[in-house]
Amino acid sequence: MNGASLGYLLAFFGMFVSALSNFPFTDAARKWGSVALNHYRLVVALIVLTVLCITIGKLSFADLFAGPSLAQYLYVGASGVLGLVVGDYFGFYAMAILGARVSSIFNTLAPIATLSFAFLLLNESINFIGIIGILLSIVGVIWFLMGGKAGKDSPPALKHGTVRKGILFGVLAGLCQGFHLVISKKGFNDTSYVLSPLHATWIRIFAATVVYFAFTISRGRLKNDVITIVRNGQDIIGKVTLATIWGLILSIVLVMWSVTLCKAAVVQTIISLVPIVVVPMSFVLYKEKLTFKTMLAAMVSVSGVFMLIWREDITQWVQLHLH
Repeated sequence: MNGASLGYLLAFFGMFVSALSNFPFTDAARKWGSVALNHYRLVVALIVLTVLCITIGKLSFADLFAGPSLAQYLYVGASGVLGLVVGDYFGFYAMAILGARVSSIFNTLAPIATLSFAFLLLNESINFIGIIGILLSIVGVIWFLMGGKAGKDSPPALKHGTVRKGILFGVLAGLCQGFHLVISKKGFNDTSYVLSPLHATWIRIFAATVVYFAFTISRGRLKNDVITIVRNGQDIIGKVTLATIWGLILSIVLVMWSVTLCKAAVVQTIISLVPIVVVPMSFVLYKEKLTFKTMLAAMVSVSGVFMLIWREDITQWVQLHLH
């Protein structure tokens, strides 16, 4: 198996474990709220990753800070803030206004954003067949999300803001998700220090934790929005902790690893398949119905991803048979 193929496999596995963690995180968000949940899982992730970096990564505590170059810290740290703080903030805000299904559509902007930013910052390009694959996958995801019953999604909640604001924040969330992966890879491209995916994940979580807690503390909301809520909902701490280890730490490490092996736009397109995976899981776990339209849309989206992965082979086949 070559490096790119391993990267694709890692991205698929990272997407799968992220999708699987959606269920316990959804239960926790309904009980704790997204603010308390995000603070708690960042703290758990930072503690676990510190232990893993020291034991498995063979790094001293000082190495966590002194080893990487300043550029690596800036790029990878900024990716953590963009993806786990800013992007999630815009995403949750858009979800509050527009509802979960409609707001999820804006996540399909991430592959195009990644492709554009990767071309500008990393000099990565994808051929015409690959671009068609990305667009086909995006169309499939949008069709899939719009194929759900209207009654399953809540109408716009204008008490949280206008529809225009919801759309703007949805777009910004999608752009953040696309951009953070590119600057993560830019950090890996700095060869002054060999940055492992595990250490890069630690930097991302560390930066996101510091910024998020600083923001909450500056608003004087840490006790009411986080500490009190977590203390009063201790019955789900075990579930959230396991989901954090499985769905946050493992998925990010796998994505960080995959982005070192293949193009960022391919990784982001694979990650964008999360909604396609969540629904079959819901069918198994909660007996939610699958319609022919959603299954067809899923096949369209997945076919687009495989077209993207095999873009070079498809291009060679087309050129051979056209000539």
